[in-house]
Amino acid sequence: MSKISLLFANTSLILSLIFMSQSANAAPVAINNLSVDNASATLFVGGQGPFSASSPISPPAEIIMGEYQDSIMSISSTDFSLNIYSTDLYGAPAPSGYVDGTAINVDFSSLRGDLNYDGKNYDFELWPLTTTLDYGTYDSGTNAFDIGWTDNFTLNIIDPINTPITLEVSLQGDLTAVPLPAALWLFASGCIAMFGFVSSQRKNTKFKIYT
Repeated sequence: MSKISLLFANTSLILSLIFMSQSANAAPVAINNLSVDNASATLFVGGQGPFSASSPISPPAEIIMGEYQDSIMSISSTDFSLNIYSTDLYGAPAPSGYVDGTAINVDFSSLRGDLNYDGKNYDFELWPLTTTLDYGTYDSGTNAFDIGWTDNFTLNIIDPINTPITLEVSLQGDLTAVPLPAALWLFASGCIAMFGFVSSQRKNTKFKIYT
């Protein structure tokens, strides 16, 4: 291997180490999709409740960032059922999110809920514009996440009275398809080049003839 190749290998390794050392303070990484394997909801209707529902989901439900989905998942109990979907009918952007260290944040403003309660169906915003996560954690080692938020709104449960509703939603699962940093590929190419250089040096040394 030439000195130029060795220089390339050393430069790749040095640059990749610099980039990876800066990655801890780099910009947040966009999420491609969430695989939800457990979902729960707690419902308060006026002075009644809480009514709770929890559903292990197998196979996991996918919340695909950047796409609208007619049906994402359902959460149900004997008291109520909730179907979650996303739509562009009201001008909200498709779901998006990012991770930053151990924190996770999302924009679910296009999510809506189809609630069946007391024999009637109600369609409503599941993530009004002012909504933020009550909590959001992310484990970069396992890609596991845990998020939850609260939605306060009113429904015409007893005509013509609007009844205050509180709905707490919690989702757990794994993040998927988070792209590898470019520095990792640069580091790998440097390692391969260095390995090739060492191997060639050993080969040349082994077959060198001294006179």
